Amino acid sequence: RIHSQLTSVPGVERCCRPLKTRQHFTGFVWAALVILADQLSKFVARGALMNGISREFLGETVRFTLRYNFGAAFSFGWGGPVVLTVFTSLACAFLIRYMLKVESGRHTVWLGVILGGALGNLIDRIFMGKVTDFIDIGLSGWRWPTFNVADIAICIGGIAVFFLFRKPKRLEVSAEDDE
Repeated sequence: RIHSQLTSVPGVERCCRPLKTRQHFTGFVWAALVILADQLSKFVARGALMNGISREFLGETVRFTLRYNFGAAFSFGWGGPVVLTVFTSLACAFLIRYMLKVESGRHTVWLGVILGGALGNLIDRIFMGKVTDFIDIGLSGWRWPTFNVADIAICIGGIAVFFLFRKPKRLEVSAEDDE
């Protein structure tokens, strides 16, 4: 009832619309922050590291090793640079479109984090033809494929979105349980 009274007041629709826009704006701000952190860290890595030579950060566990990735995530070869650029561009367009449809601010934040990561790597592909990776983790002789800040954002954002979009299971109570 209050909502119907408020919406009949002239100008209220324009006044209330920015709430949804603010949620979307927040998602795009997070995307921009991820892009900035990713590109800045890659710039520093390219200037401070020599290709393929590791610098220990936390002993053998965390090292910085400059590598260039011409393939897909974690250096998996898949379709070549043109296919990867087109695929990533389409994925970014899908994310933007989906972000604009989502109602929840939490969802737009995490979708923005994924978008920022995807755009961070896309920027490398477009301007360098390859993605700069430099974070190298592992134990003993086992090492995870080298990655970057954009990859971290995509993975963490993807996990968060997975849990946010899951529908909670409802507990069904039978009539016998009520007695």
